[in-house]
Amino acid sequence: MTADRIALRTRGLVVGHRGRALLPALDLELARGHLLLVLGRNGSGKTTLVRTLLGLISPVAGKVEWASGARRAYVAQAGALDVTVPVRARDVVAWGGLRGWDFARPWRRTPSATISDSLAALSVADLARRPLRELSGGQVQRVLFARVLASTADVAVLDEPTASMDAAGERAVYATLSRLAHQRGFAIVVVTHAVTAALGNCDQILLLDPDGSVDSDAAPPAVPEVVYGPAHQVTHSAAYRRLFSPDGSAVCATDHDHGHDHDHGHGHE
Repeated sequence: MTADRIALRTRGLVVGHRGRALLPALDLELARGHLLLVLGRNGSGKTTLVRTLLGLISPVAGKVEWASGARRAYVAQAGALDVTVPVRARDVVAWGGLRGWDFARPWRRTPSATISDSLAALSVADLARRPLRELSGGQVQRVLFARVLASTADVAVLDEPTASMDAAGERAVYATLSRLAHQRGFAIVVVTHAVTAALGNCDQILLLDPDGSVDSDAAPPAVPEVVYGPAHQVTHSAAYRRLFSPDGSAVCATDHDHGHDHDHGHGHE
């Protein structure tokens, strides 16, 4: 990857809780126009990693480097959005362009053309004036992606964007994310359990396995693993084969994180 294309880089990044590492040090590079999947079983450290990348918690060691001037957008799980709030889809997209308040230009608004173009790009222009509470889960997600587009962000971080969707909805969402990355030039990080739907649309995979190769209580102590690289390489790794079948379905439990990671052996954080 050329340096001018790199949107996100980590150097010796160690994530964890209260100064205790969850995973080995991580070095990764994510370029504009690429989609990175973050995979792992429940409690593997995915949420902690995302929070660390976004600067919400400090790393145990190492550093996170964003490209100079890179704008970041975060899309939380759909359950974190209160769809009963009386707003229209167009209003939600307009929020993407808010830049904060100052005396000279209070609440710099998103241009109307940007809102319309973003809605059209995600094929939800016909929903612009519909209340959010009337939309399906897939439609709400496309509106949220349109908001990311309107934000003029360079990097989008998404947490379980297909939670509670059926298989067809999952495939449609990941096809859309792939298009945003490959055609619009976004660098996209996605935490997901919808591996089967996502595999054909990603460029890189980061697989987190804090339990390593432990298969039984009689096994030696776990050696945590982090496997990172091009998707086709990671899916052939031993760690991936322990967790997923070739089509991406789970071999072991990968229940949703519900917004937190397990602190193995010490209860929940």
